[in-house]
Amino acid sequence: MEIIDYINLGMGLLLIVSGLLCYRYPNLINPYGGMSPERKALVDIEGLKKAVAITFGVTGFLLIVTATLSMTKVIDEMMTANVMIALVLAMMIPLFIAMWKYNGFGRRRGELDGVEFAEHQEKKGLSEEKKTKITLWTVVILPILCMGLFLALVLWGNKGPKYDISSECVKVKGGGYHVTIPVADITSDSIWEHWPKISMRTNGMSTNKVNMGHFRLKNGENCMMFIHEDGGPVLELRTSDGGLYYLNCATEEETLEMIAKVKSKRR
Repeated sequence: MEIIDYINLGMGLLLIVSGLLCYRYPNLINPYGGMSPERKALVDIEGLKKAVAITFGVTGFLLIVTATLSMTKVIDEMMTANVMIALVLAMMIPLFIAMWKYNGFGRRRGELDGVEFAEHQEKKGLSEEKKTKITLWTVVILPILCMGLFLALVLWGNKGPKYDISSECVKVKGGGYHVTIPVADITSDSIWEHWPKISMRTNGMSTNKVNMGHFRLKNGENCMMFIHEDGGPVLELRTSDGGLYYLNCATEEETLEMIAKVKSKRR
């Protein structure tokens, strides 16, 4: 496993354990633990500790899922790091919502005692049923939907590029990127048996299966890539305006067919 997988697994387990501890010992929640008894009376601690525990638990679970996807090579190391950062940052949103909703912000110390605070919540229409629904949406359903969207994008991105080749142009699209290459502008075509060496991704997507979008090569050249790991050889196209493109398909058979078609249009 990569070091980032160990980090995600460790953080995931730590967050789950921390959520359980915060639920069992709410004084661990900052700033609730350091409040005076009068200030604590303004806090809906049942709602707060539940929101914190669920947020930590869901985020921890999603980090473990991310580590699993990385270990099984569904996503690469760069995407794993991006997801880890996104999840940790996204965790802050439901936590801030919970702090504002349950922590009695905006009320003066001693303004309400515990009983009056509960009545105040009811007058605002914040019944237990409503609070449960809000908590469910903000700390469970929303993160799961975001993770589902992310997984859908990964699966969609792992598909090979699509081609529309005519005597006028070569149209390519994949991973949300597309380009139209006029056949008359192509100055050279050559076949590579391996992927070109990449220095950095400038505006593209990379997984363990595909590179699609804009990249910079080790030799300093900028290019567009639409290449799939299982696609076999790579077709390099250069154009009169300085364009550089690397293309193949989802399978070697499709790639050889695409290369033959492009070469036939150049004759």
